Amino acid sequence: MSEVMSYIDKSKIKVFALSIAEAGEYGLIRLIVDDPEDASKVLESAGFNLAKSRRNTEVTAVLTTEKETISKVTKIIGENGMNIEYAYTSSIPVDGKLALILRVTDTEKAERILKEKGVRVLSPDDFKGRL
Repeated sequence: MSEVMSYIDKSKIKVFALSIAEAGEYGLIRLIVDDPEDASKVLESAGFNLAKSRRNTEVTAVLTTEKETISKVTKIIGENGMNIEYAYTSSIPVDGKLALILRVTDTEKAERILKEKGVRVLSPDDFKGRL
């Protein structure tokens, strides 16, 4: 992990969220960055193996609040026939709250329904200038 982050840091790429997991004989690192294409190029040129089928995967970021809790957000997604493949939180607060980062089976549908239910879906602009 530290080697990956040293390449990211040298390239001046900003990381807004990350997730690390063990997957048998290798590790899996997911990063939310300000420039996904550049991050991919930097890491590939450094010799890291990127999961080609999932490279630069679309995720949804929602603002969690006292009213729009993690349980409310996940319930809305489940009640509308979607699954959450993975989730983690941002490292950068937005309006004093943390963002929940979700990989769902249907990103567009999830974002549309969450917005309809009053959940604030975040865009990359919501994170800019916060590092």
